Amino acid sequence: MRTNLSLPGRRTRLWWWILSLATVLLLAGCGGSTAANPNPTPTATTPPAPTATATTPPSPTATPTVVTVKIVEKNEKYSFQPATLSIKVGTEVMWVNSSDAPHTVTSDSAGVFGTTSNIAEHQNFTFTFTSAGTFPYHCNIHPYMKATITVTS
Repeated sequence: MRTNLSLPGRRTRLWWWILSLATVLLLAGCGGSTAANPNPTPTATTPPAPTATATTPPSPTATPTVVTVKIVEKNEKYSFQPATLSIKVGTEVMWVNSSDAPHTVTSDSAGVFGTTSNIAEHQNFTFTFTSAGTFPYHCNIHPYMKATITVTS
């Protein structure tokens, strides 16, 4: 008698085919997508109501002002140009030597402001005026060179 030993093997393979096919169909039915909802329904949201808070506007930062006074030669005479100048407190004045000789910037009132050494050609000296007042000054090397700065608050 001849027995078919492969019958249980066929049945097992058939069940594996059915299971595999069912798994593939099940996975295909899910679409393999990771998106929760591809066509979401829009929902209206209300933003939170603003709350009133007191704010202080930032204080403006004053940019320093720089004013230039040139030391020049005209008709064989040296001078400060401009010879009279009106500025506000906090303004920086820069004296630029545009002549061919050395000069000083010396306050008529000792110790208020001025150079400690000569200003050579193409050099400069700066000073920031921090108080109001009238400040006459001169050049020690050329005493005829005179000028005045008026500082207002």
